[in-house]
Amino acid sequence: MSVEDRVVQLESVVATLARLMEKADERATRDAARTSDLERHFKMLTELAVRASERADDADAGLAEMREAQANADARIAALADAQIRTEDALRKLIERDERRG
Repeated sequence: MSVEDRVVQLESVVATLARLMEKADERATRDAARTSDLERHFKMLTELAVRASERADDADAGLAEMREAQANADARIAALADAQIRTEDALRKLIERDERRG
């Protein structure tokens, strides 16, 4: 192999290496964009998870308030039922007393 052949072959190798470097740079650029997108999407998913957790906490607090209000309403209804029974009892006694007098 002559010197000129070796130079031509070396130029070919250098050209091939240059093309490979360009492709590697393109891949690195694409990978950087993908990585950036993945980071952005991961951040969005994390924010969504935090919001969902906060909403679940709010819903739990709301349910606790509703349970407490229901318990209070049940107690008030029971008190009203007792008062109604006492009122009916008192009315019955008054009617009986009035019938005995009259």
